[in-house]
Amino acid sequence: VLEYLAIAYKTQNDTIQWIDVLKKGAKKYPDHPFFYGHLIDYYSNHNQYDEAMKIADEMLKISPDNAFYRYVKGYLCHNTKDYDTAIEFYKKTIEVDADYAEAYSNLGLIYCLKAQEYTEKSTTIDIKSAKYKEEQAIIKKFYEVAKPYYEKARLLKPDQTELWLQGLYRIYYNLNMGKEFDEIEKLM
Repeated sequence: VLEYLAIAYKTQNDTIQWIDVLKKGAKKYPDHPFFYGHLIDYYSNHNQYDEAMKIADEMLKISPDNAFYRYVKGYLCHNTKDYDTAIEFYKKTIEVDADYAEAYSNLGLIYCLKAQEYTEKSTTIDIKSAKYKEEQAIIKKFYEVAKPYYEKARLLKPDQTELWLQGLYRIYYNLNMGKEFDEIEKLM
C-alpha cells in the first residue's frame, strides 16, 4: 500500500508527501529496497549527500547484513570521494554477496581513480630520477589491485560491459598487457 501511495505522490509531483511516504516505508519494510532506493536516489540526485548518508546509516543499523544497503553506503562514500570508506563498504558487500558484480566493478573503478589522481600529482617529477620510478611503481600497483575486481565483474556479468570494459581497457593498457589489451580493444 505504501509503495502505491509513494508512486501516486510522485506522479502528482508532491515531493514532500512522496519523501515522507518513502521514509515511512523504509522504516516499516527495511528489506524492501523500493523505499530506500528511491530515497537515496532523490538525495543523491539533489546533491544532499549528508541526508542520503544518514538514511544509509539508519538502514544499516536496521539490517546490517543487507548487501544492497552496504553497497549503497559504499556508493555514497564513492560519490563523495571518501574512497577508503567506499572500498571498505564495497568489500563488506562482497562478504555478504560474493556475486555482487557492481561492487567489484566499483572497487576496480576506485583503484583506477586512485591511480589517476596519483599520476596527476606526480607529473612534475623528472622522468630520469629514481623518484619517478618509485612513483610509477605505485601507480602500477593501483592498476594491479583494480584488475581482479574488473575481471570478476566481467566473469559475473559478461553481457553488462559497462561494468568492466572501459576499466579493463585502461588497466590492460597501463599494465602493458598486449594480448589482453588487444582482446578488449576488439570489444570496444
